Amino acid sequence: MASYTDDVLVPVQTGWSPHRNYFRVYRLSPYATQSEVDGALDGQPARWGTAESRQYAVACERLHASHATAAAVLRDPVSRARHRESVEHEHEVLAEVVRHRLHGALAMTTQEVAALVRSAADRWSRPDVLAALEAVGAAVREPVALPQPVPPKRWPTLREHLADLSQISLWEYLSLTPELSGVDTTAAEVELRRQRLRVVARNQAADAERGVLALVRPWTAEPGGLAAVLAYELMTDLVAAAVCGYPAVREVAEPQRCAAAGLTADPEDIAYAAWVSRDETSWAEPYFTALAEHRLPAALAALDSRPLPEPWIRVRDGLRAKTDRLRVALTDARAAEAHAPEEAAAGYLAISRELVDPAVTEGLLRCPAAAPATVDAAVAGTEVVVTWSPSPSTAGRIGYRVCRDTTVLAEETTAPPFVDREAPVGRPLVYRVTTLREGSAGATTAAQAIAVLPEVTDLRLTTEPGVVLGRWRLPAGAVRAVVLRAGAEIAATETGFTDAGVRPGATVTYLVLVEYPEGRSQGIEVAVVCLGEPEMVTDLHAVANGDVVDLSWTLAAGDEVGIRVLTRPEAAPAGVVRLDQAEPVGPLVATSRTGRARVAAADLAGARTLVPVTTSGAFAAIGRPAHVRIPPEHVTGLQAVRLGAGVQLSWHWPAWSRAVQVVWRHGTPPTGPDDPAAHRLRVTRTAYLTRGLRVTAAEPGEHWFGVCTADDDQFGPLATVECPCPVQLRYHLRGRARTREVLVECAAPLPDVVVLAQSARRPLTPDDGVVLATLPGGQHTSRAEFTVPATLRGPVHLRAFALDDSTWVCHPDPRDLVVR
Repeated sequence: MASYTDDVLVPVQTGWSPHRNYFRVYRLSPYATQSEVDGALDGQPARWGTAESRQYAVACERLHASHATAAAVLRDPVSRARHRESVEHEHEVLAEVVRHRLHGALAMTTQEVAALVRSAADRWSRPDVLAALEAVGAAVREPVALPQPVPPKRWPTLREHLADLSQISLWEYLSLTPELSGVDTTAAEVELRRQRLRVVARNQAADAERGVLALVRPWTAEPGGLAAVLAYELMTDLVAAAVCGYPAVREVAEPQRCAAAGLTADPEDIAYAAWVSRDETSWAEPYFTALAEHRLPAALAALDSRPLPEPWIRVRDGLRAKTDRLRVALTDARAAEAHAPEEAAAGYLAISRELVDPAVTEGLLRCPAAAPATVDAAVAGTEVVVTWSPSPSTAGRIGYRVCRDTTVLAEETTAPPFVDREAPVGRPLVYRVTTLREGSAGATTAAQAIAVLPEVTDLRLTTEPGVVLGRWRLPAGAVRAVVLRAGAEIAATETGFTDAGVRPGATVTYLVLVEYPEGRSQGIEVAVVCLGEPEMVTDLHAVANGDVVDLSWTLAAGDEVGIRVLTRPEAAPAGVVRLDQAEPVGPLVATSRTGRARVAAADLAGARTLVPVTTSGAFAAIGRPAHVRIPPEHVTGLQAVRLGAGVQLSWHWPAWSRAVQVVWRHGTPPTGPDDPAAHRLRVTRTAYLTRGLRVTAAEPGEHWFGVCTADDDQFGPLATVECPCPVQLRYHLRGRARTREVLVECAAPLPDVVVLAQSARRPLTPDDGVVLATLPGGQHTSRAEFTVPATLRGPVHLRAFALDDSTWVCHPDPRDLVVR
């Protein structure tokens, strides 16, 4: 029953006519006997009413309806013979069709069989096609899956180079070229081949091969890179060979080439799979291209251009339904344009996201975006700020185009404001704002005409006694500058003006405008106080008060009074001078407008004379100097360090002091800086900082040292410090070789003395070396003999040490202390 269902019931159910082949319907051989025919005609109808055939009710009804005609044809030998000839002819025609479809292939896919049945409009059924395949030695077979490699970079360039080499494929080049190993070619082999080509004369073939190697080298560096390129080339050649029939495809699918491309399937299966996919490439690419570009009618036409397998039929039907839906939406949007243009625009935009159609573009042009309600343009210096209200349109991407007259300033901006930084000067300007919908221009609103009239720049007003001076820079495009004082115009040049009719001390207001061919600017208003001649200060009082100096004077006419330290008396002429002539007087230490000032005494740097300078604009009046008596400061941190017969003195200088008086005396402290019984020395600050200070004080006993400031022959308080000189002990060495005698002398009773020796260096402390002699104390002189041991290698250094720290040892010449 299963065989009968597949061969008869299913084809009849789907539209195949039973009158085409009564032999198949009644399961008869075309050369059956009369008794076999009668038995089939009597027994076969009973199968059409069984439970297994209920799901094929339509087929069974058709078979019952054709039974009478079939019986008449099959029971009549002549009619049966004519029917047999018709069936055999159909088989022959179908076999030829199948042979043509195979084009040398050994099989057809299930989808191809179904497509052949549909394309014949049910002239043959699926069993007929299977029988025809068997008759021509073919069968039904499904293809294996093939990879879809990505095209390598610069693939067209590689094909051009191979064509210049007379090579059919990259596989052939890699397999047949010396030094290369097919798919296993390495970067080292490519480099070796390139080195070989360097000695070849330059020609088209050599240049082409160098180009091939340059492209192959990066592929060899990637794992599997060369195999992927060969796989793409193989798939491309297989599809191209399908034009010449299946044998040509099978010839391309060489086993070694398939293995090099990484394909593990049987070459026969690979060739068959490429053969089956040949038709799909002819329509699938245009379909997918049109679908990606939203050209739905073109995509639908690509699907309607040929018979489709079952999955693609559903795709085509879905695409047709989508196209019909969008056509209806287009009609609705067209109808809404008259009463709801914004709604129509939203509809067109929604359609444009799915469909590319000229009707959508035309519809959007018929629904332009509304213009902004207001547009304003305002001048800000040399710039123009353009603002506008949002457009009431909301459908789609709304933007704005800003134009100045006919010049487009902003092709598309989303929101105000827009600043025109290059606005022309001195002529009327009209700014327009156009609403854009998805980049398409809509309605436009214009602002009132304005003109950019910049003011002068770098405006500066200065005054002199009774004179006001103005300076500026005119902007480009200006005719001239106009200066008004109290409504009256003041003569001005291109760069400024001079107003000499101003009363000193008066406040004057000027209005500076710029005149253009189209009018005048609004102007800049500026006020200035005209200065008079400054007055001299004749009663400057300076009183020292601790660390500061208080200054006072009677207020004088002028801007302010500056107090300067007099350093160059010849540069301080009394009277009114230019301001730059007052600066050489000395450094400025204070300024005031109140008649009082306070200066730190340290800022005067020891100076005693101060000069008041009254300023008024570019002029100054140098007043009478004043002298200040600053109590002398005392030095701090006085220290005395004994260094043999000398004493190193150090102290901290006062901030303003430039010299000190140094005094020292033996036995008692000095009575003052000018003590006649003391030693005196004047030391400048520069000399002290350069060399320091060391004085000689070798007499045993107390020594007193004093230091005080000494500026302008005025001494400050005397700081003193004591530094005693210890008892001096002297010793001498006599003798030759290693036998020596030491003689020790001292003005006071001697302390205990030791003589030490040390190889290669001199002893530094009383226990640093070998004791050669010990001299007991108590006398004013002492003598001892000693021998330098032979165990001490020369040169041997000798040295005597007093065992009393209060005694100062005076050593002889260092050369007398060395034993060779």
